[in-house]
Amino acid sequence: MQKKTQFYLISFIILVLTLAHYLTPPDKPLLHDLYRRLYYVPIILAAFTFGLKGALISSITVSIVFIPHVFHRWGQIHLQTMDALFEILLYNIVAWVAGALVESERRQRAKLKEAQEELIQANKFKVLGELASGMAHEIRNPLGSIQGSLEILKEDYKEGDKKAEFLNILFKEIKRLNRVVTDFLSYARPSKPALVSCDLNQLIQESLSIVKPEADKKQIALSTYFNTKLPQIQADLSQLKQAFLNLLLNSLQAFDTAGEISVSSEVNHGWITVEIKDSGPGISPENLPKVFIPFFTTKKEGVGLGLGIVERIIQNHQGKITVESQTGKGTVFTIKLPQRV
Repeated sequence: MQKKTQFYLISFIILVLTLAHYLTPPDKPLLHDLYRRLYYVPIILAAFTFGLKGALISSITVSIVFIPHVFHRWGQIHLQTMDALFEILLYNIVAWVAGALVESERRQRAKLKEAQEELIQANKFKVLGELASGMAHEIRNPLGSIQGSLEILKEDYKEGDKKAEFLNILFKEIKRLNRVVTDFLSYARPSKPALVSCDLNQLIQESLSIVKPEADKKQIALSTYFNTKLPQIQADLSQLKQAFLNLLLNSLQAFDTAGEISVSSEVNHGWITVEIKDSGPGISPENLPKVFIPFFTTKKEGVGLGLGIVERIIQNHQGKITVESQTGKGTVFTIKLPQRV
């Protein structure tokens, strides 16, 4: 809304100055000089509001509306005409310089903001890592004692005994709690990637072969669209495979009926892009910004750390991951990884 108001203001200033030029008699050069100088105001304002493109559009507009006045009023006065044409040239030079400086400043500000966010994120994960270590120690010790005690108690009951069934439930819950702690540690304190050269297409294919039995059971087709000339990438094989597995399993779990999951790879300007696309139910607009937040989940099972772990792994490889989704049309996860980390 603010930019729209600025656009109208810039247009109004140009219109008023142009009308003033055409309505003021040519025998009042001081007024005409003032109007010419005031044309810089909308040009600079456009640069600060719309950047280089807006500044150039403004300067070109000023040039177009000012040129007829120059030749109509001062066409017979060579010196006046040349002076006015030089001013028009200055309009466009000032627009280009001002617009370029504004865009450069905006880029620097964006980089600074990104660096600040990364620093805040790093400090947050440092505190989270310390908390995770202490919590894991405090939880796993009693869990180990409970499991040991249950093993002893289980010897007093035979299979089929109702109390033995309750013991089995307890064993499952202990296993689940232990898995939650392990996932939390993986998210909060991921190990540093052990980088080696690897074929990303092959790594994705290995991940697909692991989930294929589950996909076949659900009647979900798996398809690949690989760039066969993909260069080798520097990556931690186990971590990156875990990331792909988490994404593929996340897509599989979203399906209630048959569908398709496709994986593609491409290379562009030193970055390798991997897209994992499914034809599932999609993610609702209100949940889409939350998918990478720890412990957020819409599933009946799981604790909501799978996608958070994927994001940490990709970030540790100096890459980026984004998600797009439409309810009823499916979801696309896009991973961008540098060839060399």
